[in-house]
Formats: sequence, structure tokens, C-alpha cells
Amino acid sequence: MIKEEEIKTETVEETEEALLDEAETVADEAAEETAETSPEEVLKEIVKEDEAVLNRLIRLQADFENFKKRSQKEKTEMYQFASENFATKLLPVMDNLERAEAALADASEEAKGYIDGLEMVFKQLKDVLKEEGLEEIICEGPFDPNLHHGVAVGEDEEKEDQEIMDVFQKGYKFKGKVIRPAMVKVCSK
Repeated sequence: MIKEEEIKTETVEETEEALLDEAETVADEAAEETAETSPEEVLKEIVKEDEAVLNRLIRLQADFENFKKRSQKEKTEMYQFASENFATKLLPVMDNLERAEAALADASEEAKGYIDGLEMVFKQLKDVLKEEGLEEIICEGPFDPNLHHGVAVGEDEEKEDQEIMDVFQKGYKFKGKVIRPAMVKVCSK
């Protein structure tokens, strides 16, 4: 008999050949054992064993197809995880660029060239990350615990209950998955 570990490493063609060889061996052994039985009984036994071998072959092919699909899915997820990890590592860089941009907003005319350059580089970084699947979480309207992390509460007459008042740190999604929730202040009445 062919062991399951060996079957997993063989290709479909090798498995078919091995099963056919095994079927022939079983048929030969059955013929030797049943030399005293009638030819009809021998034929029925061979057909029954052939059906069993064919069923095993069909199951093996289905298992192999499932293995290929599972492997492809794992490979795709691995690449996506690697990209997600890279994007997550870039988020502090983006935060610092935003802080630098905000700090230079009131700079003198001499620094305007630096500010323009910083803004161009920052915009380019945002565009590249957006193309790869990074998107900023919108922090307007009602608080959503799936997207926002409430770190403070406050009161505001102009805001509704559970509405976002202020954003302390931007949140981001990568290909639809939240990789960092937005840290927000929520209105409580």
C-alpha cells in the first residue's frame, strides 16, 4: 500500500501510476487466491477492487487540488502581510512628517522653500502608499469602535452625543483592514 506521506509528495501522474501498479498487484494476488473460484466471482472481485482504487484516486486528486488552492491562498496572504507590516512601520514616519509640516506652517519666508519641498515629498509618500492599499480613516461624525480608539471624552454643545470632537492620532486601513485605529476625543452628554 502507498503511505499517505508518500502520496502528498508525488505528483498526480506518479500517484496514478502507483495506484495502477497497486491495482495490478491486488488483481494478481486475488487471482492466485481465487484460482478455485468461478471466473464471474473473480471478475466481480476485480471490478470491486478497481472501483475502490478509482475512488481513492479521485479523492487524491481532490485533495491535491485543495492543497494547490490552499497553498496559493497562503502565498497571497503572506505577500499581503509583508506589505501590511511595511506600511505599519511607515506610519510613524508619516506622523512625524505631518508634525514637521504643522510646525513649519508659521515659518518665515526663507523657510517656504523647505516647506514646499517637505509637502511635495510627503504628498508623494501618501500617493505611493495609497496605491499600495493604505487609506486614512475618516474621523468625522459618529464614533465607531471598529475604526476609532476613544482616549478622551468631552462636552460640546455643538456636537451630538458619541460624535468625534478631536483627533489625536490619525488611523489607517490597509486593503480594508484596520492596522491602526484613530485616537479620538468623543463628545459625551
